[in-house]
Amino acid sequence: MITAYIRYIALSLIELISLLLFVRAILSWIPGIHGTKVYNFFYMLTEPFLMPYRMLFDKLGIGRGFFLDLSFLATLLTLQLIAAIL
Repeated sequence: MITAYIRYIALSLIELISLLLFVRAILSWIPGIHGTKVYNFFYMLTEPFLMPYRMLFDKLGIGRGFFLDLSFLATLLTLQLIAAIL
């Protein structure tokens, strides 16, 4: 019974983080939004999830010059993998 609640909470958090990541991605397409309070709010909430992959990819030299943020894709894939395992 308790494990079902923990699973539900974990899956809900994964969905919330995924939604925040998508909002940040959409906001990044809007010219002039960088540096605003709205963008900084989403940056503050999502950057802790993206930073480990950014640091890893920079260290390995992966994705340099690529037009997509691979850390974003890796984070989403990791979240989906965790959700599937749960």
